[in-house]
Amino acid sequence: MFAEGQTIRLNPDDHEDSVDAFFDFNRLSRSRATLNFLSELLQHFARIPYENISKIINLHESPDWDLPKLRLPETVISQHIDFRLGGTCFSLTFYLQTILAHSGFTCYPVMADMRAGKNIHCCLIVILDSVKYLVDPGYLLTRPMALNPHQPKLFHTEFAGVELRYDTTRNVYDLFTFNKNETKWRHCFRERPVPPGEFLQHWLASFRRNSMHGICLTKVLGNGVLFVNRNFMRETTFTSKRNFNIKRSYHRTIHERFGIDKQIVEQAQVALAENLERERALGLWISRNQPRISAG
Repeated sequence: MFAEGQTIRLNPDDHEDSVDAFFDFNRLSRSRATLNFLSELLQHFARIPYENISKIINLHESPDWDLPKLRLPETVISQHIDFRLGGTCFSLTFYLQTILAHSGFTCYPVMADMRAGKNIHCCLIVILDSVKYLVDPGYLLTRPMALNPHQPKLFHTEFAGVELRYDTTRNVYDLFTFNKNETKWRHCFRERPVPPGEFLQHWLASFRRNSMHGICLTKVLGNGVLFVNRNFMRETTFTSKRNFNIKRSYHRTIHERFGIDKQIVEQAQVALAENLERERALGLWISRNQPRISAG
């Protein structure tokens, strides 16, 4: 929790202990800043799930909603080790930026627009041998993607194909995912470094987004991805999708599939209900008739 009047500083240099903890927990050895080493780091980092359970609880525990508690790298890794928690795109992106910066990589965050709004997703650009690569921990991408405005970039994850296209009229990169049946636009971003102060303001604003109106989790599996949105669960591979209604087994299913303790899930549900009531009381309520929660 930040004391009254305290300035929040986002600087990877301040979080070296969290980098040591990441390497120790994953039993990784330090190496030179190469593309192979970057890919290895992303493979391990993608095991940290996308989840807003911890963010919902943090908002509930923040007395000042204009300055909610942020989950900085030490908290992300310690709560992942102890409780199998993860984070949303802002905490994951800043933590990955911290790991890469302490591992000799040059990188910077960029903001992305989604269907639900502008500047609600974020990811990183890494520069290696004069080539720029996209890494996107919020979407749990396990490989870097080279940015080339003249040629679309494709690769396959365990659960979908990913394509980057540059739009010359809008000066943005569009990211799509696809499988054998369909292609979906996910977000677009400009290749513009976001200063720490601006990144912080977008992070704080994310506590007011529709993504805080329901529990959402995503986890990479051995051959696919698992996605939970409120009482809906989907297990996706490149060739298939399986949908489940988990309302009657909610706590047990999340514990079994994500490893998150039932008491933490219940705490998040209570916090969510009280957060929504607090929004109503403050006149901040947004209708539940809104787009499905997205990983931003």
